[in-house]
Amino acid sequence: MWVARTHALPSNPTNPFHLCTGGRVGIISLDEFVGALGRRRILIAVIGILLAALVLRLVNIGWSYSNNGVDEGVMIERALMVSRGYSLYTELPCDQAPAAFIVGSLFSGDVISLRLLTALVSLAAVACCMFVSNRVAGGTAMVVTGALLAVDFTFVRESRLFSLDALSASLMAFSVLAFVMSQRRERVPWLAVSGLLIGLSASFKLIGGIGLLGMLVFIVIEGIANRETRRASLVNGVVVTLTSAIPLAVFMFLLGPSDLLQGMVFDQAHRDFEMFLKLSVLAFFGLSIVYALPLLYARKIWRMGPSHRFLLCVATVVLLFMVLQPLTFLHHMAFASPVLAILAGVVVASESGPRNGDVTQRSERFEPNRGRRRKACYAAVLISLLVSGGLSAYGIAAQEEPAQIAYGRLLSEMTTPDQFVICGDPIIAAYADREMPPEVVNVAERQYPEMDFDRIRSAVVEYDVAVVVVCYFLNDIDELAEFLADEGFSLYSPDGLGADNWAVLDLFQESIEPVSFYVR
Repeated sequence: MWVARTHALPSNPTNPFHLCTGGRVGIISLDEFVGALGRRRILIAVIGILLAALVLRLVNIGWSYSNNGVDEGVMIERALMVSRGYSLYTELPCDQAPAAFIVGSLFSGDVISLRLLTALVSLAAVACCMFVSNRVAGGTAMVVTGALLAVDFTFVRESRLFSLDALSASLMAFSVLAFVMSQRRERVPWLAVSGLLIGLSASFKLIGGIGLLGMLVFIVIEGIANRETRRASLVNGVVVTLTSAIPLAVFMFLLGPSDLLQGMVFDQAHRDFEMFLKLSVLAFFGLSIVYALPLLYARKIWRMGPSHRFLLCVATVVLLFMVLQPLTFLHHMAFASPVLAILAGVVVASESGPRNGDVTQRSERFEPNRGRRRKACYAAVLISLLVSGGLSAYGIAAQEEPAQIAYGRLLSEMTTPDQFVICGDPIIAAYADREMPPEVVNVAERQYPEMDFDRIRSAVVEYDVAVVVVCYFLNDIDELAEFLADEGFSLYSPDGLGADNWAVLDLFQESIEPVSFYVR
């Protein structure tokens, strides 16, 4: 981000550009520009960034342009059924951590309310990451971090959904802030807060626990490097580990340890390693190329101080996990966005230090590549803002009413509140405020044990299902249509329900079509 001067500026002590340069003709760096703004103007910039983040998350959130296939619908329908008295893991099978469904039940599984909750929590995470950047690298880093996270397509997309990834990643960001604060203030209390927050993150989605691993890696490395602090490092590691276990321990007490572990851990342990899905990592960096800067500047960041080393440890552990875990989707990369945005801000700030007049010339004489690196950093920031921000804005501008909303209205008209339904996309049932048989709420293609015809057949008979909405994975079960016909269901194929903006759907999600209603 450069500001060019085309003529000498008048002598005006209130002019921010004059304050930076004394009115000389030339180029000022981003750091000079941010410094020239002054505290009041920086505050205005921060408010502007947060408003932009808020707009991208809240505008037309009821018509969110991406629903991650069936994932959001599964989560919301589970929350709806928990609010109606179903017990997680026993009466209602569940292969995720419990916190999101408990919280979601407080909102009765309402789609809009839960999306608003996620959006506001993610906005708080953006503000939190900006505060961390300011603490470790100053105003320039804060502005860059905030701008990147405000428009980060992966993070924005998840923030507009009831997304376990966005909620868990946001809580991880809060935990990072507490850990950084522990480096400068009373260590143990802040470490305890950090541990509690990372435990809550894992309680929303188990992947959040990788934040704890990053913390422990940092603590071990610091302890090895400094013998005098080894005892303190051991205490720190114990404090973080024990406090992080508290949230899950509470849920185990409430829900039963064996049932929770079976659903949350062991039912996730049968997934095949799909190498093709690792392209999600490349897509993530393609959308925000600036996030590669911390990897390129890793050695420099490591020498900056303990807080920087901690952030680098967390980022490295998160990225390694994404490469090594069996399935990696783009929405998983939301966990990497906050800490990489902070580090990217640190790198840009370090390459945009204050350099004026003769100081700049002497510096660039001894470091001839510094100017190029600075320009490359600015270019990476600009490209990332344009690509990620452009996609996020396009999705909002081009979206129309999703077909799921119209199908939900139709399903509500066809059934009564006491009747069960089966939907290939459970968000249709959530929009209709209808319950699904617990055994088939999760209609995802990848699960253990696999969804099959026998499970659906048993659910239809046992719960006297009134309507079966066939879409997504249910279209692949060949025996289903014949079985439903034998059970007395009649086929109804609605046409023209909901807008079908293919330009948006093809870019952000697969189409829900074809959809067929089988009505008893």
